[in-house]
Amino acid sequence: MILLADIGATNARFCVTNEGSEYEYSDVLQVLEANSLEELCINYLNKHQLLKKVDKAVIGVAAPIINDQVTFVNAKISFSIKELRSRLFCKGLIVVNDLALQAHAIKGLKEEELSFIGLGEEKLGGPKILVSPGTGLGLAGIINEEIVATEAGHLNIPQKEENQNLEKVLESFVSRNKRVPTYEDFLSGKGIKFIYNVLSQSEAPNLTSKEVLDNKNLNKSCIDTRQLMVYLFASYLRYVALVWGSTGGVYLSGSIANSLIKEELNLTFREIFEDSETMQELLKGIPLILVTIEDIGFRGALELSKNL
Repeated sequence: MILLADIGATNARFCVTNEGSEYEYSDVLQVLEANSLEELCINYLNKHQLLKKVDKAVIGVAAPIINDQVTFVNAKISFSIKELRSRLFCKGLIVVNDLALQAHAIKGLKEEELSFIGLGEEKLGGPKILVSPGTGLGLAGIINEEIVATEAGHLNIPQKEENQNLEKVLESFVSRNKRVPTYEDFLSGKGIKFIYNVLSQSEAPNLTSKEVLDNKNLNKSCIDTRQLMVYLFASYLRYVALVWGSTGGVYLSGSIANSLIKEELNLTFREIFEDSETMQELLKGIPLILVTIEDIGFRGALELSKNL
């Protein structure tokens, strides 16, 4: 059996596969409930009585993979790939960035698992990118069959953006943190709460990021927060699409993306994405594609498991 894991800064998603075509025993553990990645893996395997049956693994982590020592960006987790292999997965271990893991699933997604945003399904071909806001903001590039992990979420937000609410939020962030915010600071779960705090002028709101986006009570500050998030997200995608030349498509995944981009906002989202005085024609031809499935990480891990 091969362990498949998609480890974010908040949730650790696990399952196992026998043949690389299907998975079973899917489960979600909380990252904070363990002191290490090894402990998280053991807790899952023990819970499902799989510890002695698994000796290989494919693991996606919310961290850059630079050398043997991997350190998470938004969680207190650090581990050695060599040590993890020797202690738990002696027959084979693949560790990749979590968005790179998801990107391996893109080529195998079915038409009904995708939703095109304000544009037909014609594809120009060329590089693709996958973007997913969550606890952090991940981006992976897809060039032919090669997956490129990035840390593009840590690009600074240009302070010349012309948006009144954004100016207010930027000023508050710089005042509190003494630095210019990155896109990840705002296009993330913590970012949603920060923006809502500023726009609602409340020091201790009791709404979660999900409740802000769902806005079942029609709170005006929630509406303003969502509108600003849509503006920031579409603007960010414009920048990274131009940098990557992603004429093959900009794919979006995760619960925040699926909560933000509702059908009635598709045209608005595309208008912001295409808002360029010099590159509008190019941007008009780039598909924006929402991935509607929740198990994209497992799908990508299944693809990688075929290499073990």
